[in-house]
Amino acid sequence: MADEHGTGLVPGIDDPGPIGDVREGMPVVDSTGAELGTVQDVKIGDPAAVTAEGQRMSESVSLFGRIAQEAAGPEPDVEQELAELLLREGYVKIKSKVPLRRGRYAGAGQIAGVRDGVVTLNVPADHLAVEV
Repeated sequence: MADEHGTGLVPGIDDPGPIGDVREGMPVVDSTGAELGTVQDVKIGDPAAVTAEGQRMSESVSLFGRIAQEAAGPEPDVEQELAELLLREGYVKIKSKVPLRRGRYAGAGQIAGVRDGVVTLNVPADHLAVEV
């Protein structure tokens, strides 16, 4: 299946958009320029998926990584309906700069871009999902 430009790329799958440039440890700023923390986890989703079935854990994760993920609980750690959306769309989990503050989740569509190693969001911090 090709896109309308004939490139052969399927938007969201072959070309995930700005989320494809995000890496763990990168600083994250919101649309107001406020520093929110750093990227703790990146999940590139499949926007064409009808459900989130099979989106939870990658086959490429090592045994140790699987054990760590299971011990931490399922990600994203938000209400079920929102978790399903984030798993399909893709998300970035942001570790707060403030100790003991819960993490936040930015959906792939909330990422404006990555420049000079900094992830910039297109929404203010109060529009992000908060870890439960």
